[in-house]
Amino acid sequence: MSIVLSVKDLDVVSGGRLVVRGANLDVYENDIVFLLGPNGAGKTTFLRAVVGYPGYNISSGKIIFESEDLTDKPIEYRVAKGIAIGHQIPPKLLGIKVFDMLSMLCKKNKCDVYEIAREMSIEHLLHREFGKGFSGGELKRVEIATLLAQKPKIALVDEPDTGVDVDSIEIIAKGLKKLVEESPFRSIIIVTHSAFITRFIEPSRVCIMINGTISTCGDENLLYKVMKYGFKGLA
Repeated sequence: MSIVLSVKDLDVVSGGRLVVRGANLDVYENDIVFLLGPNGAGKTTFLRAVVGYPGYNISSGKIIFESEDLTDKPIEYRVAKGIAIGHQIPPKLLGIKVFDMLSMLCKKNKCDVYEIAREMSIEHLLHREFGKGFSGGELKRVEIATLLAQKPKIALVDEPDTGVDVDSIEIIAKGLKKLVEESPFRSIIIVTHSAFITRFIEPSRVCIMINGTISTCGDENLLYKVMKYGFKGLA
């Protein structure tokens, strides 16, 4: 299998603190990677460092995407190369309507705003300000809609199943599956704390992050072990 994204010995400093320590992760073609870990393990910092967020400073290690070293490239370059991120708490963009945001992205990436809106059940939100007065599920569904409109080569999605109801999770999972289907590599990284999303989308691999380090990867049996015994059960 070909490696799409390779993170090698990554150290990330955020807020003056070393949060990610020597993290290694290879993402292959046809790879649905679930990244689990306790609160404060560094999962969000890891994703943001990979996409190049300012304030998440890589002190050592490398990020290789499609055989290109992106370690020192800015976020705009990485996004243009096809890496997109879905946030744990999607930002509210007051003054910008959902329709306008999706239209701008779809004009660039040749997609249909109304088709995406139907798929994510956000038709009623199209002419509202981005995030204003949205429920948790609505906010996450709009976030996935923007990812679909970006048509990324690989998406890094942070806790899509946190703070949403069952009906929204099912719709979100449908959007995640479509992201995978439309990716040229059919690959995605999904950070999940509760792993509730697994009711609707199955991982090909499960990786565990503890104390800033990706300690182990395995199949779904690793997920079941964590759900039964907790992260301490991996010791």
